[in-house]
Amino acid sequence: MSESNKNLSKKELITVSVIFVVVLVVGLILLGLGFNEAFYSSSSTIRSIFKAITYLGEPIVFIVMVAFFYLIYDKRFAKNLALSLLFTTYLNEFFKNIFMDPRPATNIDLGEVSPENPAGLAWTSYGFPSGHTQNAIGTWGYIGYNFRKRLYIVIILGIIIFLVAISRMIIGVHDLQDVIGGFSIGLVVLLFFMYLEPYGTKQFNALNLPIKLIVIVVASIVLFLLGIFLFPTSGTVLLPVPDAFNDSGQFSQVGGIFLGFGIAYVLENEYVKYEPSKLDLKWKIINLAIGMVILFVVYFGLEAIKGVFDSVFYRFARYAIIGFILGYVVPLLFVKLNKIP
Repeated sequence: MSESNKNLSKKELITVSVIFVVVLVVGLILLGLGFNEAFYSSSSTIRSIFKAITYLGEPIVFIVMVAFFYLIYDKRFAKNLALSLLFTTYLNEFFKNIFMDPRPATNIDLGEVSPENPAGLAWTSYGFPSGHTQNAIGTWGYIGYNFRKRLYIVIILGIIIFLVAISRMIIGVHDLQDVIGGFSIGLVVLLFFMYLEPYGTKQFNALNLPIKLIVIVVASIVLFLLGIFLFPTSGTVLLPVPDAFNDSGQFSQVGGIFLGFGIAYVLENEYVKYEPSKLDLKWKIINLAIGMVILFVVYFGLEAIKGVFDSVFYRFARYAIIGFILGYVVPLLFVKLNKIP
């Protein structure tokens, strides 16, 4: 079961606030001294190392983490982890398109030269705030919140967040102000989520099944359509920036996962009732292995054919399918396989 269902204590909240203020002040001092783009490294070895580290902030890593906790730890915690990630991802894309801040000028990895793209520019999204940094706070930070009674876990996760943040500057895809923005917004969103989630969950659980499903469908479609209509060219402009980690389509990704995983979570709790806490270690390992194989086959299978159907609507449907299979189909298979009463 989830280790911590209580909000931060006064002491813990003060600690988080102090860390936030220190990071913010140090960052602003460095900005004032002109170090906004000073962390970029031209060393191919260092860049390769930090390119590997930066993948700890990639969407597929977070999907795997949600699957891990959902299949062998605690479904409610996994659901909250998914919601924390979805909300911070959505807001990050929203802020990116409001500020329209270009990526840093430390550009060396351009796109492929073609008649349509003679300059070899890279397809990319805007820079501020850093999505990887903000998502790392929302995901690794929420995991740390749940396991905060184990100090070594909090320290390890804090190091991961720090490395993801600086990796974005070292490989040249973000500057210091982008990272400060991602860190600040991510932490504020996380704190709001931690305090509002219990109330929201209580109100949602009081609804009957049809109303729950309607709420999920309407909310997911509204999030999706609001994003693509307000920012129809989100992440689809050619900019002279490095390492184009394409953040386009975040609105469709968030809406799709919200729809598929949300419906799956409600239906699974109503009809399947998979409880990983009832499993012994052997079945947890078996379930995790099978679940990850299914997840990767579905994820990369749908990814492989995106060129045929590529659009924001296909991306929405693709992530809805992934979310539903992870949240409902896989637990249903395990209940049959494990013969859980």
